[in-house]
Amino acid sequence: MSRERSRAEVTEALRVALREYLGAVDGFDEGVAEVLGVSRTDLRCVDLLERRGTLTAGALAEACGLTTGAVTFLLDRLERAGMVHRARDPADRRRVLVELVAAAGRRAFEVHRPMVEEMRALAARYRTEELAVVCRFLTEAREVYEKHAPDPGRLGTDRPRP
Repeated sequence: MSRERSRAEVTEALRVALREYLGAVDGFDEGVAEVLGVSRTDLRCVDLLERRGTLTAGALAEACGLTTGAVTFLLDRLERAGMVHRARDPADRRRVLVELVAAAGRRAFEVHRPMVEEMRALAARYRTEELAVVCRFLTEAREVYEKHAPDPGRLGTDRPRP
């Protein structure tokens, strides 16, 4: 005999499913970074460049939560690996523009391709209205994560260290 699950049961199932999903994404990203021969932070920057297009080095540093010095070392690694190209901004020679090398973007997509194809097939099984609800939930959940992301620079010294 089937019964309708209570809101508490569904909320708990959602909490578990979301944590398991995030864990799976984390594991997937770890594998992609390893296949591409880059660090997880490098991969995060490659993803930002793929999604947002050309960025200044400063904007990339800010988006990744890195110092400008750290992003310089990161860009050195990615440039040596043939994944990014740096150029002076013609409008302001003090600024450096960073863009993803097209071949690197294609290579990264090839690693993602089987998952992307299966996710497209998964999405095709849902009605448009259902996908809109999932999209709204994920967007709002991302906003909550961003709002509450710890900032090590703002943490008090009285907090216990792991």
